[in-house]
Formats: sequence, structure tokens, C-alpha cells
Amino acid sequence: MGGGRDSRTEKMRLASFLALLFLLKGCASQPIDREAPACRPLQALYVVSHGWHTGIVVKRDDLVKLLPPLAGDIGNEGYAEIGWGEERFYQAGTGTPGLALRAVLWPNSSVLQVVPFTGPPHRHFPQSEVIEVRVEKAGYAAALAFIAGSFTRTPDRGVARLGPSQYGNGWFYRAQGSFHAFNTCNTWVARAIEKTGYPVSSTLTLTAEGLLSQLRGGGDGANRCDP
Repeated sequence: MGGGRDSRTEKMRLASFLALLFLLKGCASQPIDREAPACRPLQALYVVSHGWHTGIVVKRDDLVKLLPPLAGDIGNEGYAEIGWGEERFYQAGTGTPGLALRAVLWPNSSVLQVVPFTGPPHRHFPQSEVIEVRVEKAGYAAALAFIAGSFTRTPDRGVARLGPSQYGNGWFYRAQGSFHAFNTCNTWVARAIEKTGYPVSSTLTLTAEGLLSQLRGGGDGANRCDP
């Protein structure tokens, strides 16, 4: 009798062991359903340094889509460099000490300079520091919206063109916002980049170097992929 019980016990243990092996094999053979990290395509924009002044470069077509009145002035192929600055000093061929003091001592009207060009920005500005900033599509759209919103619009929803640009085949336009010592051209560019979510702060970013030093470090680039 005792031998029979031992035999049945061993058979039960063997059956349990085989069932466990079958269960483990089944679990191991099932694929683990883990959602892959989302790939976030990037868009490029550029910051160009002209010494004390910086500008931001975007594709012309992207800018014209938001500001159709610009199409007749700059076309829609290639790139456009946009800069913001004090109305008189920025448009002057040669800035004088008097204009410089006027620009920084109290708030003054502002203008935007838009200069179209073709070819890669680094090649077009060989003597300037050009930093490529890669951001997500939503951030790029936010920067474009900020730039478009900086133009003063006419009653018929046009743009208020003033005169030819200082270089290239572009134009100056009346802009929104007041230029002063604590709101400079570099602050404006930093604010545009800040809109993208890129790790830049426009607070007290008054000089070109203050902006470029933040951009040279670059973003973390985590969980992203190129377009």
C-alpha cells in the first residue's frame, strides 16, 4: 500500500513539473508587447551671428504660407533670414553714436529685415557663425507663428514694407514691439527659439554671445530621429 502511494505521489510531482515546464515554455514563446518609443521627426532652423546682431533663418516657403503678402517680395524658394531691431539704427547704412544711444536709452519703434537667399545657410554666410537648431515640427511651427506675429499688419492684412534691406535683395518691414536696452535683436531671436521648446532662455539674453553660448551646447536629442 505504501509503495502505491509513493508511486502516485511521484507521478503527481512529475505531472506538476511537466505542467510547469509547459507553462514556462509558453510564456517564453509569447512576444512581449512593449510599445517602441515614438520617433519625433525634426525640423531645422538656423541662427546667424553678425557680431553684435543675430538673425534667424527659416525656409521661405514656410514663412510665406503664414504671410502670403511676402511672396511678391521674397518668393518661396530657398531660405530667408529675419532680423528684428530698432527702427532708425537698424535701417541706417552706418549707425552713429547718437542713433545707438537713442536705440538703447528708451523704447523705440522696431522693424524687421527679411533677406531671401538660396543655398545652405552655412555657405551663404561663410564669415558668420551659423548654428543649426533642430526642433520638433510643433516647435518649428510655434517659432514661425512668433515670427509672423512680429510683423505689423496693414488694414487689408498686408505687411507694412518700408525700404530695401542693408544687404541682399530683401526689405525692411514695420514690426511689433519696442526696442530698448532690455529687449534687443538678440532677445527677439532667443524668444523665437524659446517658442520651439529648445533649451534656451530669452530672459536677459541681450547680446549675441549670450544667445550663442546657450545654443552651442545643443539640446538633449533624446528619443528623436531626423526627418
